[in-house]
Amino acid sequence: DEVVTAPQVFQDAGYETLCVTSNWTLKDKLSGLARGFDVYEDDFTKKRWFFLKSERDADEVTKLSLELLENRDISKPLFAWFHYSDPHAPYKNHRRHRTSKKSDYPDDRGAKIKVKYDTEIRFTDAEIQKVLDVLPRENTFIVFVADHGESIWEHGYLGHGRRIYQTGLRVSLTIFGPEVAPGRTDVPARGIDLGPTLLGLAGLPVPERMLGRDLLNDDVPMERVRVMETYGGAVPNLGITKSLMAESAPQRQTVVYEGWKYITGGDHDQLYHLAEDPMEETNLLDREQDRTAEYRTILEQWDAATPRNLDNDAQLTDDDIEALEALGYVE
Repeated sequence: DEVVTAPQVFQDAGYETLCVTSNWTLKDKLSGLARGFDVYEDDFTKKRWFFLKSERDADEVTKLSLELLENRDISKPLFAWFHYSDPHAPYKNHRRHRTSKKSDYPDDRGAKIKVKYDTEIRFTDAEIQKVLDVLPRENTFIVFVADHGESIWEHGYLGHGRRIYQTGLRVSLTIFGPEVAPGRTDVPARGIDLGPTLLGLAGLPVPERMLGRDLLNDDVPMERVRVMETYGGAVPNLGITKSLMAESAPQRQTVVYEGWKYITGGDHDQLYHLAEDPMEETNLLDREQDRTAEYRTILEQWDAATPRNLDNDAQLTDDDIEALEALGYVE
């Protein structure tokens, strides 16, 4: 509770703060993310796989978002977070938004899924456009970002969260607004940069405990080390879970640094040169033994410097446990 969030900084600065969420894992009682929001809309009952109340579809997110925007206090500046879960398994076929067919993915094990996934992307795009259409462009900053990508049988894996290849890690990050020059950048961004970057757009102070960088105003080093990890999903002591993941070691870890990527965990360690091998098909571990040793040391240092949260006294109901089990977070 003592950690200051970006929405709290906006709220303290006089902003109206609004949020519409669409996934069970963002429920306030599980995440604590409602802090700093005047409205945190997480009341949804859409069933996933016909039994789990875990999400709301893009059209409902848009409907609620437009209602909040229409009724907001226009005397205040606005900070809003509109969260869309589409595209997401189980993949739906939005026929009105179909733009591809199986033959577009020849000899692809995931061709049928990719056609559905394409329709989910177009469906979500259309719903987001409705929100963008009501925002005044002359004084609005828009940040579009995803939390993860999706593997559709790349590396023999379907889904996300258990593997650590670029299909799951490399996501869209788009920043639009006044005086933001159009173009692309190779600056090595991280998810933790969102808070400082959002606050930087508004000219607000960044709390000292935020570890990320303001991507537009800070001098972000191109040789920045990025470490990521993923977990297997087993969580003991479900009655009162002291920590959902912290007491178990990560299933896999990766270091992305200077155009190379080292993965440890699973059946074997891997090393890829991302610029020459973006699909991570040629493991150069044996050929680059010195680099591999360097990256292992980076991981060891990161583990030693990064404490794990062991003090989370989340109270989980039977519905919470059912939801987390179905989402793969516990077993």
